[in-house]
Amino acid sequence: MTTKVIFVAGVPATGKTTLFKRIRERLFAQCSEFKEGKVRGIENEQYKMLGVFDGSTFEGTDRLSMTVIDDAIDYIRRLDQEPGRKVVFVEGDRLFNFRFLQETRASLILLDASPEVLAQRHKKRGDNQTETFLQSRRTKVENFANKYRISRAYNNTPEDAEKIFQFIIKTAEQWVGECTTT
Repeated sequence: MTTKVIFVAGVPATGKTTLFKRIRERLFAQCSEFKEGKVRGIENEQYKMLGVFDGSTFEGTDRLSMTVIDDAIDYIRRLDQEPGRKVVFVEGDRLFNFRFLQETRASLILLDASPEVLAQRHKKRGDNQTETFLQSRRTKVENFANKYRISRAYNNTPEDAEKIFQFIIKTAEQWVGECTTT
């Protein structure tokens, strides 16, 4: 196994997009876009990030095809056959399901925040997501967390965000820095 998948999921406004923007700034200063089948993203030699990153409100995997899962799994399997260690970053709801996580052996970071913080963030960014949609996302996350006993990383403060960011960066950099013995 040469490829590590770091997957960040959570309800809307938990900070996934902001976190991934910081990761792009840190690890993807030099990168190019790629497209393989329905999979799109950005890459450099060691790091890949799935999604479309064009500055739109809902960028990332939300901009990929609803039927991207098979191509995404195949893409990661292909990477795993190549020499050298790589990290693939994935966030959002599009690929947040047990099949993708299991078949890619993803390390899941489930973000959450207090109801008050979520409400402030929705208001600040002027969300037009309906309460029905937001509740459906909450139900999905709760069901997943309970069924698979996933702990959460709470992102309520700038300090929380920094700890999560540093953990992800350290994990990624350690992975690609380890000696490859395949």
